[in-house]
Amino acid sequence: MNFEFDDDDKIAFGTIGALVGAALAMGLWCLLGYFGKMAFICGIAMCVGVIGGYRLLGKGISIGGLVICGVVMLVAVYFSVRISYGLWLYNKMDGSLSFGECYKTIMKLLEALGEKGSFYKDLGLGYLFTVGGGFFMLFKLGIIGE
Repeated sequence: MNFEFDDDDKIAFGTIGALVGAALAMGLWCLLGYFGKMAFICGIAMCVGVIGGYRLLGKGISIGGLVICGVVMLVAVYFSVRISYGLWLYNKMDGSLSFGECYKTIMKLLEALGEKGSFYKDLGLGYLFTVGGGFFMLFKLGIIGE
């Protein structure tokens, strides 16, 4: 393994970097979700954004930093899927409900439309793509697989 953990990382700045990276990846995720696509690239983008942002602003990464990145990724994937479905519902309602109303009542609306299962399926796929993308990224960087 040629990956070294840095115990001198700046956790506060690294966390900010991870959040900024997650926000950028969420934007890509929601953009592709708007067009009805969910791609492996979103999982890779989430991992690159979060871990890359942490390492860039944190000046390295420690075990604690990886835990922070993992938590940020879990939360970001959930909100990416939820925002994507909120946008889908907003378009489906033809403006009869605001985006905020669609987002707040997303589970009730999905249940009424018979689409609640697809939300959980996409959420599961999102986590799977993110984990898969993470391993792909770590393999490509030479961190694992030697």
